[in-house]
Amino acid sequence: MLNRFKSLLPILLPLILTSCVNVDTKSDDVSHAFHDEQKPEVCQAHTVVNNKSSDKKGLDPENISILNWNIYKGNNDGWQKDLTSFAQSHDVMTIQEAYLDDKLSGLLETNNFNWAMNTAFHLNGTAAGVMTVANSNAIQSCGFQNIEPIIRVPKATLVSYYNIDGHDGKLLVANIHGINFTLGVTAYREQLEQLFDSIQYHDGPMIVAGDFNSWSDDRMAEVMQLVEKLSMSSLEYQVNNKTHVFGNAIDHVFYRQLQPVSKKVWQVSSSDHNPISVTFKLKPESRLIAVRETPEACADSC
Repeated sequence: MLNRFKSLLPILLPLILTSCVNVDTKSDDVSHAFHDEQKPEVCQAHTVVNNKSSDKKGLDPENISILNWNIYKGNNDGWQKDLTSFAQSHDVMTIQEAYLDDKLSGLLETNNFNWAMNTAFHLNGTAAGVMTVANSNAIQSCGFQNIEPIIRVPKATLVSYYNIDGHDGKLLVANIHGINFTLGVTAYREQLEQLFDSIQYHDGPMIVAGDFNSWSDDRMAEVMQLVEKLSMSSLEYQVNNKTHVFGNAIDHVFYRQLQPVSKKVWQVSSSDHNPISVTFKLKPESRLIAVRETPEACADSC
């Protein structure tokens, strides 16, 4: 990432303004995620539709494994092998720089994963953006885009909701690709504030993950403000193999009402980002709330 960042600086505009990058003005989300009739109160822009199934299978409250990875549009050798391995051992994957060509779509289909994608732009006619993949259907997904102030290419954010077996609450999973090239933090702050506005009323368990492009202390301070406002926690690593730029980690997984069971950062050559793997279980107090609420919910019909 650091080498790519440095090499792009003197040639950003010529690269971005080439004809192979097409930024659509219309909503152009692609999805295999279920869309409920009821929308979130705030997160309604670029609502994701078109599910291949309406199955309401939920996640296991004792074992919710998540992988967060920027796959660098599949430009490096070995990404398919690595992603296939990760797909077989994770329930949810938040992917940035997803490039929805036949290789990626075929891989997801082979592993029988459901997915939702918020397209940022088209590269050589193929959708590129953020994608959240899971072994159960999202009951709802929605997202938005934010334009890079300098290079004028959008970054996408996707919010998805998942059932949890035996629990009334839904798991919210937010997948963000942070604005990268700015002179200050104003546009970056606005993107994080839009995410906050979209999910602040969710009162259940939550995961916010992605490539935050938090490569400066000022940017990281903005991220931690978001984390604090959402009452979320961060993960600490004794051996921190997360991808760093200018000494700052840029990929993160934050969580709420969940208990980390295990965590690992994989070192790979198949992308310029190292994927983050975390296994959670639902916090005991969250499970007790669901148990108490169940009799009340069915009191009239039981």
